[in-house]
Amino acid sequence: CRLCKVDAHALYTRIASLAPAERLNALCNANWKLPKSSKGLEHLLHDPKEGDFWQADHITAVAEGGGGCSLENLRTLCGPCHAQETEKLRRRLKL
Repeated sequence: CRLCKVDAHALYTRIASLAPAERLNALCNANWKLPKSSKGLEHLLHDPKEGDFWQADHITAVAEGGGGCSLENLRTLCGPCHAQETEKLRRRLKL
């Protein structure tokens, strides 16, 4: 993650290799921000996907003119940081 510096791909690989019963403990030990909904947590523990751990993010948001930019406008963020950045954008746009 470009913001918090967690290696989200390595974390995903580690979590995917564990049994579902071991995943919650490993995520907590990694200080991973868990989903708020029980459905989201259940998905993360029983069927984790790489997209649950990292996403591509526009540095300058599409809604703020960053849609036609090159790869220099992209960064990878872990899921929790991407959610935080999206919330900041919603507040700026008052959505």
